[in-house]
Amino acid sequence: MGRDAKRAKQARRDKRRRKEDLGLDGVPPLFRAGFVRVAAAWDRAVEAGLMADGAETKYHFTPDGGVLSVAEGRSGQVLVNGERLTPSVAERLRREMPLLAGMISFYEDNQLAGRGLAGAPEDGVMPLAPPRGPDPMPALDEQALAEAQAATAVLVRQGKVAEPVGAMVIPAPRGIGVLFAVGGRDGELYVNGRALTGQWSEELRAKVPELSSDLDRLQAMRAEWLDSPPEDRTLALAGACTDPNCHTPH
Repeated sequence: MGRDAKRAKQARRDKRRRKEDLGLDGVPPLFRAGFVRVAAAWDRAVEAGLMADGAETKYHFTPDGGVLSVAEGRSGQVLVNGERLTPSVAERLRREMPLLAGMISFYEDNQLAGRGLAGAPEDGVMPLAPPRGPDPMPALDEQALAEAQAATAVLVRQGKVAEPVGAMVIPAPRGIGVLFAVGGRDGELYVNGRALTGQWSEELRAKVPELSSDLDRLQAMRAEWLDSPPEDRTLALAGACTDPNCHTPH
């Protein structure tokens, strides 16, 4: 048997041992139900071909019994609890497990940067964050907002966008520039009056570099929308941003 084959065999043995270490006998009762659900989800992901059997899996727990398990899929995409970490999945998980919202955002940012599981903390119970007040809301650039609203009003007159109820308004942290995002009747995502194509995204990134990560999230959301048949997205952005920097609904 060649050296590479021996290493692969040993890696499989080590992975089986790690799985045995994470068996229910070693899991506190508080986390067992969640652990069973996650294990079944990973089995389905393997059967569907999303991930390789024996892939590295991270487990994070919260004091209230929440279980977040993360792995890297065959395509390099981050998988969470057996699902692709799309923007809609990330938002749903943040609502379901608010104590792990920061961890979910960490993996989402890693995915956007192509880092997979790099830099992830060790498995285990995540400590509760100390209570803190809300972050101060950044100043809103009223002129930039008015320009974005005027551009969006053109879309309304063209029939592409309904009245911008539920628009996502994201001001730049230092108060210069704003992103005004709305869902279109045609299934498109419009930001500051134009469809968020790659070219328009780069132009906006140059104008408001502080909001580059927000543009990344909006681009990922648009890509997810375009994967499904067009539908009226008028209210799709309402409540879709959990960042305190968001003004939504508008």
